[in-house]
Amino acid sequence: MDSTVILSARFGLLALLWLFILLAMWVQRKDLVRAAGAVRRQSATTTPVRREKARELAVVEGPLRGSHMEIASVEDVTIGRGPDNDFQLGDDFASSRHARLFRRGSEWFVEDLDSRNGTFVQGVRIDQPERVSVGTDIKMGSTIVRLVP
Repeated sequence: MDSTVILSARFGLLALLWLFILLAMWVQRKDLVRAAGAVRRQSATTTPVRREKARELAVVEGPLRGSHMEIASVEDVTIGRGPDNDFQLGDDFASSRHARLFRRGSEWFVEDLDSRNGTFVQGVRIDQPERVSVGTDIKMGSTIVRLVP
């Protein structure tokens, strides 16, 4: 009788262990499928690349809404709250030197300059230079700037 109870307990414990392993694998698969769906939704919601040439950088939301700067003839623009920037933001949530917008060939890129609150392109925080085109929203602090034709 004792050996039958111990053998049954061993099989029960083994079945419980396998159930736990299968449950963990199911949860991991579910998370992977959810992450893949988020990536597909994100790529589907990004604005298509427009081939128009950017001529201005404009503030579309924030304290200095309506401000703009001609960028057709420049290669590099620093953006931030400080007075030493090429494009100054009147935003207390922007760093003094927040981001840099630069041109490589005919394409524009934005790069975060180790700002405290980060730089966001189309709602996604960037940690390396990111290509931007006409109509792309770039958020720094509470200000949103956009390249316009």
